[in-house]
Amino acid sequence: MTKKVYSQEFKEQVAKEAVEVGNTSLVARKHGVSQKSLNNWVQASKGKSKKRSVRNLEQVRKDIEATPEQLQDALKQNNKLKNLLGERELEIAVLRDLLKKTNIPLPTR
Repeated sequence: MTKKVYSQEFKEQVAKEAVEVGNTSLVARKHGVSQKSLNNWVQASKGKSKKRSVRNLEQVRKDIEATPEQLQDALKQNNKLKNLLGERELEIAVLRDLLKKTNIPLPTR
């Protein structure tokens, strides 16, 4: 029996499909690959994504380096948005109550 060699692109594509579908045995049968190989490919792709996310997080932390003035501006904007959201929620609650009261059936004579 000969060993099949698959391209890296194929491995990544099939591993991504297996993660999306959530059923490695089904995807393995569909592509004619052993389930064990596919599980290994999925684990390898998860390991890569974790490494990328850690690097990404470190880069974001370096980029964020904010000054105290920028933090104060962000806090002010955050509080302003919270107040606007609260006002919208209050308006919605009042309108719902009004809608409930106005849909009272008229008495029949």
